[in-house]
Amino acid sequence: MRIGGTTAFRNGLVEVQDEGSQIIATLTDARPGMTLVDFCASVGGKTLALAASLGEDGGGVIACDVSARRMQRMTVRLRRAGTRNVHRRVLASERDPWIAENAGSADRVLLDVPCTGTGTWRRHPEAKWRLTPGAARAAVKRQRQIVLSACRLVKPGGRLIYATCSLLPGENERQVDWLLARRPEFTPVPVGEVWAETLGGPCPATGSVLRLSPASTGTDGFFAAVFKRRAEFPAPA
Repeated sequence: MRIGGTTAFRNGLVEVQDEGSQIIATLTDARPGMTLVDFCASVGGKTLALAASLGEDGGGVIACDVSARRMQRMTVRLRRAGTRNVHRRVLASERDPWIAENAGSADRVLLDVPCTGTGTWRRHPEAKWRLTPGAARAAVKRQRQIVLSACRLVKPGGRLIYATCSLLPGENERQVDWLLARRPEFTPVPVGEVWAETLGGPCPATGSVLRLSPASTGTDGFFAAVFKRRAEFPAPA
């Protein structure tokens, strides 16, 4: 039987999601009372996970996306799960005035940016034939525009979690270096420390960032890096 046809699914007790995606949401380290922003929320898979981490003890998730259609699909999932601590926000672009109005307000900003999706090729092998060098370069440029805007939402002492479902260094490690060179108020948090705080057990990463892949972890391909905003720097303009 398909999971989507079960009573448990219809009653909102379960959602289907790759383990790698669940790990990314957990590394956000969402805690009751926090204000969270899921900046590129799409249809809300990670939004649901963040909302569940907050529980009923205060705090909330602001789920943002530029697509009203994706936001509507998220609404169906939120209703099925009975989630009440999520506020949806459709943005005109990554430069939407709402961002400036809410600068420095979020304890955590999860930024699962649009990417080439190379980490999902084991499930969508046909996608490799649609990827071109031009599309990859466009994705990198778009990601930089988004991350510079989203980082404004992080409050002093808060964290930015940058993630992709890509295996390409240009969308991952090089983007980390690019961000740190332009936003000195952010400092990297070793992913092993975050893993110990949130998941426990041995972390599959040995460096400061996390890489997951079908070959190494049996998951979809994902990348994650965690940054903390230092209090001694002013908010980015």
